[in-house]
Amino acid sequence: MKKKIAVFLGLALIVAVIIGAVIKSNSESVAEVKTAEAKTMEYEDKVLATGKVEVVDSVDVASTLAVPAKLTLLVEEGDQVKKGQVIAELDVSEQKKQLADAERSLEAAENALANANKAKQEIAAAKKEAEQNLALAKQGLEAVKALIQEGKAGQEELLEAQQAVAAAEQAKNAVEMQAKSMDTSALQLQVEQARSAVDAARSAVEKGKIKSPIDGVVLQVFAKSGSYAQMGMPLLTVGNSEQLQVVAKLSEQDINGVKVGQEVEVRWAGAPKHLVKGKVKRIAPVVSAPEMGQTETHIKVYITIDDGAALKPGATVDVVIYRVKPRQSLLVPNEAIIEDGETKTVFVVDNGTAKKVTVQTGHSNELYTEIKEGIKANTKVILEPKDIKDGQKVRLTGGGAQ
Repeated sequence: MKKKIAVFLGLALIVAVIIGAVIKSNSESVAEVKTAEAKTMEYEDKVLATGKVEVVDSVDVASTLAVPAKLTLLVEEGDQVKKGQVIAELDVSEQKKQLADAERSLEAAENALANANKAKQEIAAAKKEAEQNLALAKQGLEAVKALIQEGKAGQEELLEAQQAVAAAEQAKNAVEMQAKSMDTSALQLQVEQARSAVDAARSAVEKGKIKSPIDGVVLQVFAKSGSYAQMGMPLLTVGNSEQLQVVAKLSEQDINGVKVGQEVEVRWAGAPKHLVKGKVKRIAPVVSAPEMGQTETHIKVYITIDDGAALKPGATVDVVIYRVKPRQSLLVPNEAIIEDGETKTVFVVDNGTAKKVTVQTGHSNELYTEIKEGIKANTKVILEPKDIKDGQKVRLTGGGAQ
């Protein structure tokens, strides 16, 4: 009896060992996984940012006068102005005095040059007359010589004729010496310098009239009448308030996928019921440095808007840039996607077995990836399948995504 019991116990032990080995083997080959269903849902990919409303065509108007001058404004914010219209004036009384002095100096220099040129003309006429007198004196001398040969004149007439020639030559030489001394180049230089001084003074006076560079509206006024304007100091801004744009600042992470032509929605707290639509017009080619007090860099995105009547220049607005507009798509969580170069795959659960499937994907946002080909709706895909092998047995664990 004792022998039978021992045999029975031995057999039970062997069976228990075999069962344990089988259970252990099964537990080692079956992987516990979390899954989610591929579902057709509304998909969108958008970037949220803030931006500033700016005038497309605006110009800051500043003083160009070299010295500080008292300012008088002739317009106010909101005034319509025309190109070339005087919108502010600077006190240029000192410059006007300098212009008057410069004009008097120019007049004096021009008079001096005119007198010199007149004298030069008179000397030229005198020289011509002296040359003619010399020619006549020489002719007279030759005539006397001929008369002497004929016995009709004597030495006294010859001496007189010779003296006449000498006097004519002396007069001619004197005029030529005087002509050489009449160099007007220095006077001409004085006139040119005086004219340049007048031009500079007149330009300074003209700079006292500050004109609008474009047709538009006075958007902002930075200075006050009675204050002193420094050279280069902005005084006011003129622009076309009907042509607005939004400049949004995107982080280097958010700029990925943003392209020219994408649709944009703009909202302003000042007009919360108005949704303003627009499009990405231009993306800055460089990354801007952090602004004062900030550490993050940004990239400027310029947005044209369809109708900016509800917006105001300078307003801070909320911007939504749609990389993908809302649409119905077959989606799986991003953690189900495996990337191997250009190839993308997922593991699906097929009768308790993991099956590797190549898929063609579309866009991705922060949560989901679009599936164009490879699997159908309601297919269970394994999440984070980095250790799963094709054909491996799997068991769904609690808490898996559905």
